[in-house]
Amino acid sequence: MKGNKCAHSRRKLISGLLVMVVVFIVMLGWSLGGNLNSWELRSLQPASAESVSVKNKLTVAAMQDFPSAVEPFASTSLEVYSSSSAALTVPQLPQANGVEKISKVSTTSSAITAAKKSKKTVYITFDDGPSENTFKVLEILHQEGVKATFFVLGNQAKSHPELIDTIWEQGHAIGNHTYNHNYHDLYSGFKEFWNQIKQTEEIVQGITGVRPQLIRAPGGTYDHFDHTYFNLLKQAGYRVMDWTVDSGDSKRKGVPASEILKESTMDMKSSQVILLLHDGGGHQESVKALPDIIARYKAAGYDFGLLDETVEPVQFRVSSKATNLERKKPSDAWVTSNIIPNAGLFGPGKPLVLEVGKLETKLNPGEYSVRNGQYMVPLRAVIERLGGRVSWDVNSRSGEIDWNGKAIIADVMNKQLVLNHPDISQKIIDARVEMIGGSIWVSLRELLEASGHPPLNISVTEVERRVKTF
Repeated sequence: MKGNKCAHSRRKLISGLLVMVVVFIVMLGWSLGGNLNSWELRSLQPASAESVSVKNKLTVAAMQDFPSAVEPFASTSLEVYSSSSAALTVPQLPQANGVEKISKVSTTSSAITAAKKSKKTVYITFDDGPSENTFKVLEILHQEGVKATFFVLGNQAKSHPELIDTIWEQGHAIGNHTYNHNYHDLYSGFKEFWNQIKQTEEIVQGITGVRPQLIRAPGGTYDHFDHTYFNLLKQAGYRVMDWTVDSGDSKRKGVPASEILKESTMDMKSSQVILLLHDGGGHQESVKALPDIIARYKAAGYDFGLLDETVEPVQFRVSSKATNLERKKPSDAWVTSNIIPNAGLFGPGKPLVLEVGKLETKLNPGEYSVRNGQYMVPLRAVIERLGGRVSWDVNSRSGEIDWNGKAIIADVMNKQLVLNHPDISQKIIDARVEMIGGSIWVSLRELLEASGHPPLNISVTEVERRVKTF
């Protein structure tokens, strides 16, 4: 009897051990991925009931059919990975309501690092605006939460300053697309191109307070730019930007939205896409195609970027056609007077604070230059900020200044400041008066002395430069 009890106890112990082994094996199988027909949902963050939603379960195929569902998918904190290994395989789930569901499967840190390295960015750019189409473009970009870069024409910016202001206020980037887009003028020689760039720059700066450093050549640089164009613009501090994908919306009149969409999304594998679109007059089909273009890029996993100084310029090569034009190069004297000082407009530095009587104003780095120990400043900006007025006399190529009851002429041709007294007499002062890119620049010291405000104190600290006058 006693022996039977012992045998029974042993059998119970062995049975218990067998159950534990089976449970252990089952649990081990689950932790290793188990049956490939099962699912494991694991977030990169601590899981919660809300972290797995219908928005996070759309397949790539479903995304192509339903582009409007892409944005929440792209913004989720979970990641999708696929691999031939069992640990990374995403098996099938039964379909629900005709839409196949997928899960976000976590991976090792090396896989996450690889995903970060494969990050893709698209830069959407618009040329030839602003126009009546620009407002609609801005509405779409705002709705989609996307930023873009606008290469604007000076004559259009002058006609639609409110649109330039809106582009800037909404956080988009602004580039320079010359003044009138006239190929014959722009590519007849570098000086004409330069004059149009500076003319547009002054208009945009007058609206936004910032000078656009980005330049896009009308029609692109290919067959238009020779090495002189490229080299001098770079030396002057500008960044020339072409594109990698052409939407084809300007290759002929009335290109349909469907064709623009197709051309815009031909390359969905490159890590960087600079997409050329147009928002000028006659490009309503481009506006119509824009929402679907954005949806396609979102579905392909692209981020949307702004072109700035951190983005390496994309430039077409110099063609033999452009080289063979043998256009006349600007003289060394012209380059020294225009190109070299222009680079200071975009360089780092300290603000220049002007304290004139009871008034004070500030020129940011890039709004003035230091040459041969003298501050050179844009005449109109300084005078108008200090309460005066400047008008331009085309015939005499001079600026007429009305400031604090004094009438002064800044004569560019003779490099003089002429002070007109009430008794009709004049005081002529030889001065550094120059025309740079369509704007009159003068020596600050000579301007202040001519106006009866000679400098009292000039100082430089770690944070600013300051000129205080009598």
